[in-house]
Amino acid sequence: MAGDDARDARSGAPPERTAKGDSLRDKVGAAVFGFLLTGVVGTMVATWFQQRSWAWQSKVTQVEKDTQSALDSLQSATDLLDKRWSATFQMVQAIGNNNKEGDEAKAIKGTFRSVNNEWELRYANIDALVEFNVDRPFGVDAKRIPDALWLLPCNAFPFDGEGAAAIDSNSAHIILTLINYCQRLVTDNLGKTPNDQTARKRLLDDSYFVLSNIYYINDALRCVMLGRAVAMRHSLDAELSLGSFFQIGPQRYKIPVKERDCLTRYKEWSAKHPPKQE
Repeated sequence: MAGDDARDARSGAPPERTAKGDSLRDKVGAAVFGFLLTGVVGTMVATWFQQRSWAWQSKVTQVEKDTQSALDSLQSATDLLDKRWSATFQMVQAIGNNNKEGDEAKAIKGTFRSVNNEWELRYANIDALVEFNVDRPFGVDAKRIPDALWLLPCNAFPFDGEGAAAIDSNSAHIILTLINYCQRLVTDNLGKTPNDQTARKRLLDDSYFVLSNIYYINDALRCVMLGRAVAMRHSLDAELSLGSFFQIGPQRYKIPVKERDCLTRYKEWSAKHPPKQE
């Protein structure tokens, strides 16, 4: 027994003490590894969330920019359309009243010429803005203007055609093109005002009637453009969920379901006021 005790003393630390040292090292190693792992994973997770946050903010900024561009296009188009319609209407009234030499008639003619010159200068730019800011974001491609548009008398609802004769009301660009064509039709006719009173009255009546149709087409265009801007603004509402934060892709806009309703008021008026049969 005494010999065994002496051998244990010469062999160094007791077995229990060695086991405790190994256990401590394992715990320290595990702690260090866990700390490093947690730091790496935490950094990766934080970076991912930061990138998601930046992507979401970029998306919100893009929607705000697109919405404002659509509203600016609406404002520019509306201002010019209203000025041209009003100037043309006053011109028809002046011709109907036979005010050829009075100061009021001269002022009306001067305004009419000025507004038409402004239209000629700004129309191409506004049309491009409407096509780029209102149609393009919704995937509407209206490069080709239907041949039927250039044959319209502009005195009846034009959006019920089929096939090659169809006028696409989904395109704000095409609606604006139609308005420009119809306005030019009235302007050209006013330049051919006959002296014969019967023919003169017929031309003025036709001009008033076409202007009434243009009034409702203008209204439909404003409705379409405003509806698109509202749809842009509301496009994020459906995405405000936790799932959308994890799946952020390119922004896509959907044409409002009720956009067709923009033509309802014009269609109802047109049904009650069909063109006169010659």
